[in-house]
Amino acid sequence: METEPTSETPPVTSLDRALVVLETVATAGPEGLALGEIAARTGINKGSVHRLLRGLAHREYVARDGEDRNYVLGEALRRIVRTFGADDNLPLLFRPLLLELSRRTEELVHLGVLDGRRVVYLDKIEPERSVRVWSRVGRRAHIASTALGRALIAAAPPNDSLLTSYAEEADPDHAHPTLGDRFRDAVDAARTHGWAIENEENEAGIACVGIALTSTTAQDVAISVTGPAERMTTDRLAEIGALLRELAADLAPEEYTLTPTAG
Repeated sequence: METEPTSETPPVTSLDRALVVLETVATAGPEGLALGEIAARTGINKGSVHRLLRGLAHREYVARDGEDRNYVLGEALRRIVRTFGADDNLPLLFRPLLLELSRRTEELVHLGVLDGRRVVYLDKIEPERSVRVWSRVGRRAHIASTALGRALIAAAPPNDSLLTSYAEEADPDHAHPTLGDRFRDAVDAARTHGWAIENEENEAGIACVGIALTSTTAQDVAISVTGPAERMTTDRLAEIGALLRELAADLAPEEYTLTPTAG
């Protein structure tokens, strides 16, 4: 019976050598490497490295760049990362973080992204508590009234006129005259502390705290913890906000980073 090769007996194949070359180019960063340097670092002879690079370049995994024409990573890898970071894959990428957050807080955890001026809920993890908050994946809620949206707005460059527009759109009938001020205050606080809070502005009796994670290769995301307002006191919201940042720093996908705080 044929067995799979183990890590102790790595396969010596053209594919394996091509991956070694690709990883070597990747470690060089934007400066890239010349053919001879790649051969020296990989231990593969220059003729074989040249053939492997031609194949990788044909598929756009590497390219020659700059005046010295060093080999650098190509567009194909960026396309793969963007595809894997698309909405359909984000729940899979962030599931370990969401599960740990729900386990630690025993509250409802959401993953969301911006869709125009709405936040779309891509995934959720429900706790095992008897008193829980209802939610639905695929639901859309306005940026101004959600912790997810507020965190994402706080992660973007400041734009006062845009904040005004968001607040007006969220309350066109002026039924909640303080919403605009509360929205602005929440965004300012998120920039200071690193997490955004929503306390019954989106749904009566419900409070929420959320953080944003940004990426240069995929869509920015936000993660929130939601619970009954009576349970989510000011102190607990701050405690969970700090926990969100702590766990995200450890468990979020490598291409995602926490937004820096101003505090």
